[in-house]
Amino acid sequence: MSKITKNELPKLVISFDLGGSKSKTIAQLYPDSTPILIAMSPEIADVSASSIEHHFADKTLSPNTAWVGVNGKYYVLGDIARSVFMGTAALKELKYQHAVPKMLGMLWLAMCKFNLSGSEPFVAQLLLPPGESNDGQSLGAQLREALKQGINTPTGKLKPKLRHFFVSPEGSGIMDYREQSLGDLYAQKNVGMIMLGYRNASFLLSEKDYSGKAESTELGMSWMVQQFVERTAVGLSKDDLRIVPALVEASKGNFDELRALSRKSKEDAIQSDLKLFREVLPVVKDEYCRALLRWIRNIALLDEILICGGTATFVKKELTEHFNKEKIPVVWNGGVEIPSKIDDQGLGDRLADVWTSHQSYLKMLDKNFSYERNQPSVIVVPSTEARNDNDAWTRKGFLAMKEGA
Repeated sequence: MSKITKNELPKLVISFDLGGSKSKTIAQLYPDSTPILIAMSPEIADVSASSIEHHFADKTLSPNTAWVGVNGKYYVLGDIARSVFMGTAALKELKYQHAVPKMLGMLWLAMCKFNLSGSEPFVAQLLLPPGESNDGQSLGAQLREALKQGINTPTGKLKPKLRHFFVSPEGSGIMDYREQSLGDLYAQKNVGMIMLGYRNASFLLSEKDYSGKAESTELGMSWMVQQFVERTAVGLSKDDLRIVPALVEASKGNFDELRALSRKSKEDAIQSDLKLFREVLPVVKDEYCRALLRWIRNIALLDEILICGGTATFVKKELTEHFNKEKIPVVWNGGVEIPSKIDDQGLGDRLADVWTSHQSYLKMLDKNFSYERNQPSVIVVPSTEARNDNDAWTRKGFLAMKEGA
């Protein structure tokens, strides 16, 4: 295989994590630039070209929102999708069903932030739940087709060139990080990782250095929100953005935001709702934790468990107590620390997955481009699966790069 010349190198490397409560992207110019974070709310709305013209003509978009036109269809993303078009996060649908317009919207934002013209070559990575990772090939084909046609954006029609598209299971980057941290000990352990997001929960298992199992379930925070709304039955909507912060604060003993969920006007009625909320919350939280633990127990016996994701903080006390009782060490977020320069939006641990996966992807690129990175921003090695697939990646990925696929 011949070497790729410098003019064939990707200009942009971008990693997408299309979370149920926040879409997150890490992007950087290749090979060396400071990575940036792009984050937006997960709502998406399909609209007409007339709606785009009516709402956005001569108007500046608010930060971290976007609209894109793909093959004659238009989509609005982020806060505007929710506030203007009643867009939803589509939590009941598979991630891949809305992945292409979401990726295109965030790609446009990245190109704007790096002052790119919109025709440069790029490579992309998408994180998907284990149960959806097989959709990656179809997604890559859809993304390439959309880009060949060109995408309409607020700054004009863009036709960036996709040189490589890679799908990683959610959590694989954190497992890579933990493997590097443990060194030789990793091969002697059954290490499990549970990723608790808003939309779903995923589980990965490395059985004594053999990637043995990967599963996903709908037991994300949205499951508990749905239970809370149904059991209180006071007119709350599961899409109300105040519910999750209120439940989190109430779990800490602060009930002010929980009180604010009441839609009543009289004080005695508000107090009645608050009493109901306080009675229902511990019940549904207990049922949620029991469902999670029941699911995990049916998957594997563990020497160590990594617990990650935005929902993990909400049930940290209960999960810690359980695994301490089982004498299974817990490593929260795999020990990953997010650089403060990256986390300029205060997302904290919610970035651990996409950040570590982005670093693993850079390692793959560096190896295939024979690039020596003197000071990696975080020490991560490619996952076992990525290393096993590296020859195939080289053959297929580089052929695609040469052909401009």
